[in-house]
This record gives sequence, structure tokens and C-alpha cells, in this order.
Amino acid sequence: MLEFIKDTQHFEEVKNKEEFFMLMFYSNSSQKSLEALEVMKKFSEDNPKVPVYVVNASEIRDIHPQYGIKVVPSVILFKDKEPWQFVFGLQSKEYYEKLLVVAPSKASDGKGQKAHRVTVYTTPSCPWCNATKAYLRQHNIPFREVDVSKNPSAAAELVRRSGQRGVPQTDIDGTIVVGFDKAKLNRLLGITEQ
Repeated sequence: MLEFIKDTQHFEEVKNKEEFFMLMFYSNSSQKSLEALEVMKKFSEDNPKVPVYVVNASEIRDIHPQYGIKVVPSVILFKDKEPWQFVFGLQSKEYYEKLLVVAPSKASDGKGQKAHRVTVYTTPSCPWCNATKAYLRQHNIPFREVDVSKNPSAAAELVRRSGQRGVPQTDIDGTIVVGFDKAKLNRLLGITEQ
């Protein structure tokens, strides 16, 4: 079920009604957004029990700032009326389906795959940043990306936490991985390579 959010009031009604739902932000002026919207439509067709809501951020401008969304396409998974997971950029239908596997459900016995909070700190000119992001995507690990060249406060916080200025740096549940350290990423994320 995919439904377009009409206004802020409609969004508040959805938030109060649904225990778990996906909220996608897109814009008609972004080609990647339009591609992501098509992916989300296909995802919704294949997963009709998952409530999916879509906001055109060009027309409805007062929802995305509440969640710090500055780029489209972006998706927020909400659980119990709160943002639970953020996904930025164009992703595949399979990527979103993987999120459902790691999403905790009410009936879960707690033995499912643990969902990690992953943030990758990058700059646009960093080839190892792209390698890190590609590796996470290859293993269907949802992550949030922070471009430190555009966010000086995030850069300062990173130096304070790790003592390093270089990127990539990946924050996995509060543990910083400096560089593209595949072994450490595997260990912290539970990735087993064949």
C-alpha cells in the first residue's frame, strides 16, 4: 500500500495510526527521486502489508526539516511513532526488503538479525569512502552518510571522537572504524564472507 501524504495534518494522522511504516521524501525536479519513487512503488506492490507513505518535499515543505532531511530521495522507517532508520539516496527494492528483515516486529523473539546504527563520514573526493559505501550496500547494510566537507560541526565531532581527520570513518553503534577496514567492519556488523 503506497499513499501520498497530502499535508502535515495527514502525516500526523498517519504517525498516530501506524506502529510501523516507511516514509519517502522525493521531488519532481530530481531524476534520482523519480527513479526512487518507481522503486518504492514496486516495493509496495510486492510488500502490500507494509505501509508506505510518500511526501513530495517540493510541495510539502514542513515535514522533512523536522527530521533533518536535506537531500532527496530519502526514506525514514518509523517504529512506534519515532524515526527508527534513515536511508539516503537511490536504493533497490531488495535493499528496502532487507530493512524489513532487520526491523524489529512486535512478535519478535529478539533472536533476529540485529539492526545496527551505521553512519559513514565522507567527502566527495574520497575513493575509499565510495568503497566503504559500496561494501555496505553489497551486504545490504542500511547507513546514513554525512559529508564532513559540508558539515564542519560533524568534522569537529569526528576529530574529537577518533582523533583522526581522514575519511572514511564509519560509526557502528558508537564504535568508530577509521578507513576502509573490511575486517573490522565485518566483525562489528556480523558480516561473514564466503
